[in-house]
Amino acid sequence: MSDKVKNVVVTISFLLVIIIMLIANLIEQDKEVSLAERRRLQQFPKFSINQLFKGTFFEKFEKYTMDQFVQREAFRSLKTRMEIGVLKKQDSNNIYEHDGKLIEQIYPLNEKSVVNLTKKMNEINQRYVKENNKVYYTIVPDKNYFANTNHLKLDYQKLQDMMAEDLKWAEYIDIFDCLDLSCYYATDSHWKQETLQKVVNKIDTKMDLKIQNNYEEKSVIDFKGVYAGQFPIEIGKDEIRILTNEVIENCTVYNYETGKKTKIYNMNKINAPDKYDIYLSGATPLLTIENPKVKQNKELIVFRDSYGSSLVPLLVKEYSKITLIDTRYISPKILGEYVEFQNNDVLFIYSTLLINNSTSLK
Repeated sequence: MSDKVKNVVVTISFLLVIIIMLIANLIEQDKEVSLAERRRLQQFPKFSINQLFKGTFFEKFEKYTMDQFVQREAFRSLKTRMEIGVLKKQDSNNIYEHDGKLIEQIYPLNEKSVVNLTKKMNEINQRYVKENNKVYYTIVPDKNYFANTNHLKLDYQKLQDMMAEDLKWAEYIDIFDCLDLSCYYATDSHWKQETLQKVVNKIDTKMDLKIQNNYEEKSVIDFKGVYAGQFPIEIGKDEIRILTNEVIENCTVYNYETGKKTKIYNMNKINAPDKYDIYLSGATPLLTIENPKVKQNKELIVFRDSYGSSLVPLLVKEYSKITLIDTRYISPKILGEYVEFQNNDVLFIYSTLLINNSTSLK
C-alpha cells in the first residue's frame, strides 16, 4: 500500500471517528448527576447576548461538553490507568492507592483555614458557653496521616498546636493514637463505626462518662465510597456495618429541617447515593437524639461534621438528650432559638479534611 493510500485511509478513519462521536453525543441524553463523583453535571447553558459578551456562555459550554461526553466514565478510567500504569504517576487527582485503600493526598496545611475554624469556635464559645459547661474538642485525622508513604502530608503537629493555642477554654481529646488505616473504608474518606471502640473509650475517660456498652454488630449494605468515583479503577467494595443495642434502638431522632422523627440508623438511606447517610440521616443542620432509657437530665451538645454521624450514636447511653449541630448548614447566630446550653456538656468533633478547608462553615 502506497503512502498516499495510507494517508487517505488514516484521514477517512479519523473523520469517521469524529463523526461517530459527534452523532453519539447528539443522541446521548444529558445526565443530571454523576453517581460516581457525587455531583451535579453541567447542563446546556441558556444563551443570552450578555453571557456571550462576558464569555460566561462559552465557559459553561466547555464544562457542559466535558461533563456530558459520551462514555465519559470509561474515558476517566482509561485516563487514570494511563497515569498510574504507564506514566507511573504516584497519584491521580490527588488520590492514590496504598495497601488496598484509596487515600486522598491532603497538603499543605492551610493555616488560614485553621485560624478561620478556631475563630468561629471562639465566637460560639463567647456567645453561648457558660462557666458550668464542660467543653471538649477532638480532631479526626484523615487517612493520609496513617499511610507510611512518600506522599505529601499535612503538618499534623502544627495543626494541633495552633488549635490548642486558640482554644484554651476547651479540653483537647487526642484520638490520633486510637486509630489506624484499618479503621477507615477502602473507597471512602470516612471511618468505620465498628472500629471506634478505642475512640469511645478515650472520650469516655476524658469526659468522665461510664459508657461501657455492649453492641450487636450488623451488616447493612455494600457500597463504593467517594474516592471510587474520583479514582475510577476497580478496587472492591466497602460494607456499611452498624453497632446497635436496646438503648440505641429505643432512641428517637428529631430532624429540625424536615420536622420528622426517625431512628438513629435511617434505613431509608440504603438507596441514597451516599450510603454513609444511614448514620443519623447524613448531612443535616440540626438534630436531637432523645434517650428514654436515661432518667437523669444529662445533655450533650455536639458541633460536628460528617464523622460525628457514626461516632455520636455510641455516646447516647450516658445522655438523656444529644443535640448535633453542623454549622456548614446553619448559622451559629440563631442557635439560641433552638438549643439550651446551660449545664450541658459540649463537644466539637471536626476532621482534618474540614479543618484544612473550613470555608464552608457559616
